[in-house]
Amino acid sequence: MFDDRMRDACVVVPGIMGSVLQDAATGRPLWGADLSMLTNPLLGRGFLGALHADAQERAADAGTFRRAPLARIRASGLVSKPWWLPVLEGLEPYTELTAALRRVTLAREAVLPFPYDWRLAVAYNAAVLARAARAHLTRWRQQVAAQPGWRAAGERAPRLLFVAHSMGGLVVRAALEQDPELAADTRAVITVGTPFLGSASAVLTLNLLHADARPAWLQRHVQAMAATLPGLYDLLPGYRCLDRGLDVERLTPADVARFGGDADLAARSLAAHTRHWEQPFQLPGHRAIVGVAQPTVQTLDEQERAGLAVVVGRQHAFDVDDDGELLRDPATGIPARRNTYGDGTVHTPSAQVGTGAVAYVHGQHGTLTCHDEVLRQVRNIALERRPGGRLAGDGPQPGLDVPRLGGTFGEPLALAVTGLATPAGVTLSVRSATTGRPGHPLTLTRDPDRADGALTARFTADAPDLYRVTLDTGTHPPISQLVLVSPPDTGRR
Repeated sequence: MFDDRMRDACVVVPGIMGSVLQDAATGRPLWGADLSMLTNPLLGRGFLGALHADAQERAADAGTFRRAPLARIRASGLVSKPWWLPVLEGLEPYTELTAALRRVTLAREAVLPFPYDWRLAVAYNAAVLARAARAHLTRWRQQVAAQPGWRAAGERAPRLLFVAHSMGGLVVRAALEQDPELAADTRAVITVGTPFLGSASAVLTLNLLHADARPAWLQRHVQAMAATLPGLYDLLPGYRCLDRGLDVERLTPADVARFGGDADLAARSLAAHTRHWEQPFQLPGHRAIVGVAQPTVQTLDEQERAGLAVVVGRQHAFDVDDDGELLRDPATGIPARRNTYGDGTVHTPSAQVGTGAVAYVHGQHGTLTCHDEVLRQVRNIALERRPGGRLAGDGPQPGLDVPRLGGTFGEPLALAVTGLATPAGVTLSVRSATTGRPGHPLTLTRDPDRADGALTARFTADAPDLYRVTLDTGTHPPISQLVLVSPPDTGRR
């Protein structure tokens, strides 16, 4: 009976943007329920304004939860529909991941979806998770003990399996650090695209105010919201990411403030990076699933435009030796650059740190949790089977590149496919993510102006909407990404 079922309790921990948020007093949905908050300026300004973290929320940590939990905004569930934000891009629902786990457990009650207020600090949410996971394990052990058919002679007591996407992996790590007894009761942690070293996308989100993108109202209000959110600061890159030409520097709080963020929030998060570097915490039974081959911003170049500090993302990283020194070109002394790729949001070194048990898949960050290969890997790890191999280094490495700031209705979207030598047998399709309505057929051609030799296509939407772009090579599982096409900018901010 137990060959195709696991007896352990499971907790699904989503990433940033992955929980539906409500006003705790009124029940009014604030996030994850109505896409009009991103397409209608009259509604969107109110929604995004309500999500700003207040002074108490910005200061909250694990001790805050234990003394007096915050109560202004409530996380009511995992997102059940596709979602999107500029720079952070698309997020698919966690429905398929949760269903896949429930199919390999003794009962659906074994799987606990854990929504949390992703606006808040990782440390605060970790305390919430630790309490919820302990209560879930206790209930599940009681349920298993009450069912004679579920008990097996000599079997150990059920333990915990965490499946965490993106920022969720950081929350799990912090929860197990805070509660060693919970860590001892954990069989395994599966992280999917978790930015253990941070993500340059967090800086680009804080710098949105300086981005030359439309609709201006959306960029402006998302940046204003993001600048208040401790959770976003906990995604700041802790590695050397500022390209200064002859040197590469780590972010400082002053840098983050110059780019549009809050120096105090940055200082707290960057200090946590330093602590994890000096005192690494080993996740029990850690298995990392890492998206690869996707064009991914890895480092940052600071420029000045009209007196503003503008951050430009670069798709290369820098290697360091065992002593932490930059590897340099022996002839010029210039730091050696290398494209490490990633999942479009988190570069490969950040997602695979801390474990040698890594499975690589071709997939975009926000869509990994419904990726066929990811679901297969998760099921195998849950059942304690061989999880599957690493990707071979040879052969095509397909990647998908869509506009990270979205598009505007009436203007074509530039789409690109990287890593393929020819468009033969390759299909790039676009359809509405809200209605399923298909778009126009796309033709891929080689773009001679792109240094990466990408295949490109242009898509003009027939209505403002959230669209799903899907790349099917015929030999790899399909790769998809979401992109928002907004109504024309009215100039109102």
